[in-house]
Amino acid sequence: MRLPLDDPITSYLYGLAWEKAMETLPTPPRSPAGPVSQQEHLALLSALSLFAAGVETNVLTATYHACNFKVSQAEVGRACGVSRQAVRQRLAKATEMQEARRRQYEHWDDNYGESDTYD
Repeated sequence: MRLPLDDPITSYLYGLAWEKAMETLPTPPRSPAGPVSQQEHLALLSALSLFAAGVETNVLTATYHACNFKVSQAEVGRACGVSRQAVRQRLAKATEMQEARRRQYEHWDDNYGESDTYD
């Protein structure tokens, strides 16, 4: 996989992650441009990991909805630069997440309004 180090989005995300990392440091960083100590590098990695998890969740959700709207797995794969097998794996994971979320919140709709009497 090619790493787009000169990509503006990559630079922007790095800047956001470094800002987030600086918020978690107990003392101000040695340099506002980026990490120079072990603690600063770990804080940056932690922030980037949180961003990566958020991006992955959005990729899974977008894959799930695209496939529900009848976009072919091949087209999703081409758009993401991944194989159809990777799309199927993402779709399976996204479907599992959606089902878990549905199970978690399905009890909220049980008997809604039936016992709510305001006489």
